[in-house]
Amino acid sequence: MNRLVVLLGFITLLSAFKSGPASLKLPFYSGFAFMLAAGLVIFIFLKANLLYKINLKVFLVVLALLALIPRLVWIYFIRTQPFSDFLHLYNYGVNASNGDFKGFVDFYAVFPFKMSFGLALAGLYSVFGTGLLVAKLFNVIISVCLVFIVYAGGKLLYGEKAARISGLLLALWPADIMFTSVIASEHLFLVLFTGAVVLILNFIQKYSFRNYGIANGNLSLLAIGLLTALAQLIRPMAMLLLPVFAIYVLLFKQYRADSLASLGLKVKSILLVFAAYYMAINLINIPVQKVTGVDVTRSDSGFNLLVGTNDKANGMFNDEDFSIIAKYDYDIDRVHAEARKIAIERITSNPQKLPGLFLRKIDKLWGNENYGYYWSTTPVKDSMLENTVKSYPRVFYGISQAFYVLVMLMGICACFYNLREKRYDVLIVLMIFGGIFLSYLLLEVQSRYHLPVMPLLILLGGSFLEPAGRGLQ
Repeated sequence: MNRLVVLLGFITLLSAFKSGPASLKLPFYSGFAFMLAAGLVIFIFLKANLLYKINLKVFLVVLALLALIPRLVWIYFIRTQPFSDFLHLYNYGVNASNGDFKGFVDFYAVFPFKMSFGLALAGLYSVFGTGLLVAKLFNVIISVCLVFIVYAGGKLLYGEKAARISGLLLALWPADIMFTSVIASEHLFLVLFTGAVVLILNFIQKYSFRNYGIANGNLSLLAIGLLTALAQLIRPMAMLLLPVFAIYVLLFKQYRADSLASLGLKVKSILLVFAAYYMAINLINIPVQKVTGVDVTRSDSGFNLLVGTNDKANGMFNDEDFSIIAKYDYDIDRVHAEARKIAIERITSNPQKLPGLFLRKIDKLWGNENYGYYWSTTPVKDSMLENTVKSYPRVFYGISQAFYVLVMLMGICACFYNLREKRYDVLIVLMIFGGIFLSYLLLEVQSRYHLPVMPLLILLGGSFLEPAGRGLQ
């Protein structure tokens, strides 16, 4: 696991000294400013105690306002219009809300999961109307929920002071504030995915042989499986939680019981999560497949592997690879199978190109935090304020990048602290990070695809500040 901490350190340096300065068109040594700013904020968190002395009810109100107001202001003034895949999502939500459940673009048959968020939008539109503001306000509400999930997780796992830091950081997350105006599936996915991880961490910390009963631990396991299934229906990366949970429970989870009883509890824990996951995802699919004709439980990585191994496109979306979908008549099995063949041929025929491709993809995916500003300002309605925002991209890139470096640095500090204190539940976060990192070495990349890691690092980042906060009481 030390290698994963080193990898996290590499990403911190990459974002501070390469991608950050590049996005701001500054020399690489300007990265020292990112590092110094992050160090200063951490020092303030360690030494200042005003945040910890605020009455709990007052703090929660302030936290809600800090999460709510910037996002409301952004979606009010920055009138982001849906386009590209976001436009397809919006249109399908509108069509489904009017009873046309098969009114999706052809290529959704190859990527069934894309329909799930469209159906969620349809539910909203059928109640509140089909205006863009409905979806954007939903994003705001979901983002506020995420703030309180991270706050609750921090309090549950580490304590009140760590929770306040984590909640505050998530409320003020610049890229998330800006990305709120984009009608994207990531907002809902993050709530479900992060909620599942918080439940996993809580289960690992709380339940042992002596308090592992039908009314507590087992219900947590069923909830973990359910949330993972719901997240998987929105974005397929969620199923990574299943092997991470199984590996951790088998290798690291300690029960106060003899070895045979302990093994039985471990197997039981894993089976309950997997059973809840597969039951939930298949039960949800029954009505969905009936009205749409598409099996949303199906997922295949063949096409993403094809895109991710395209050296010319740096592993990013491109029209050349996308054309294979129409070529094989939107047949999910054939498209992914043929795409996988081409991808494997690319890998085996020119293996010497892979290291360079991997480095460029790492830089794109993990090096910058520019997706919030980029997607929310492309396109907009061209008002005076929007034109002003678009005239100063370096300001927004700089703020986003500085925050990103801060979160990464706090994550590293938290990893060292938790491993020193022998709190091995930190390995859950590191394994998720490692699994996502390794997957995207071969799969298609975009900078926003590192989103699942951010709330987890923010949650983890407050943990090493808890003892300092306690000492200031």
